[in-house]
Amino acid sequence: MAKKKPFSQIHYYILDALQNNPEGLDIEEIREQIPLDNIQQHLDRRVRDLYPYYIIIGKWQGKRYIYQYIGERPESEWEDKKISKTLRAQILTRDGRRCQMCGKTVTEDNIKLHVDHKIPRSWGGKTEESNLWALCSTCNEGKKNYFSSFDTELMKKVMTYESVHDRIAYLLRQKFNEWVDCDLIEFVANFNDYQTDWRKRLRELRYFGLTIESTRKRAEKRSKSYYKLTNWVDLPDDSSKAAREYERNRAKRNKLKKSKKNQTSED
Repeated sequence: MAKKKPFSQIHYYILDALQNNPEGLDIEEIREQIPLDNIQQHLDRRVRDLYPYYIIIGKWQGKRYIYQYIGERPESEWEDKKISKTLRAQILTRDGRRCQMCGKTVTEDNIKLHVDHKIPRSWGGKTEESNLWALCSTCNEGKKNYFSSFDTELMKKVMTYESVHDRIAYLLRQKFNEWVDCDLIEFVANFNDYQTDWRKRLRELRYFGLTIESTRKRAEKRSKSYYKLTNWVDLPDDSSKAAREYERNRAKRNKLKKSKKNQTSED
């Protein structure tokens, strides 16, 4: 085993369990295969520790969220999972020692701050300044629990796109001809840059020839919107810029049309 892999004995037990069960295991099944007493909580965090060195996918299988071992990553792709003390201090200073989700501070609220990845490593996120932020313990755990409900492989593909238009479009493409609920689309749209009207961004995709259907369904005591992509065309290189240009040109056409109509009325 290469020396750069900073694993404990529990990590090796997890790795053995996943390698011996290629069909996948949920977190409780992994726990059962560790021959140690008093296994601490957050075992899923120990699984994530393996991500920089092994390809392990997480996905929903019915009502179970399972982990599947795929193989070892080439050493050229390894990324040290640890955030250096210097980088940690840099992020905490940049964020004003304030949780970037709830706004609480170390001095005023007596909280403990963690430096966390915005885009998780399992989704392809890097350990670099632009992908790190300060979170308090409560928000950090809540975020991790929430993120665990998403399909890891799906998010890994979608989060590679910087443009909000591209993220929405390729999310729908991955779920082609399937209904996708608005909560997931909103999450993907707002991940890197908050959108005051992400539905407008979605509608703008129709400018390029995408056919997107919509419906509303009752779910968990509320009515939710669902969207389905039924026709795909390749997007422009800069889809957000293209959408703005389309709207400017449309505004010019409408203005010209209105001007001609007024002129005809005067004649």
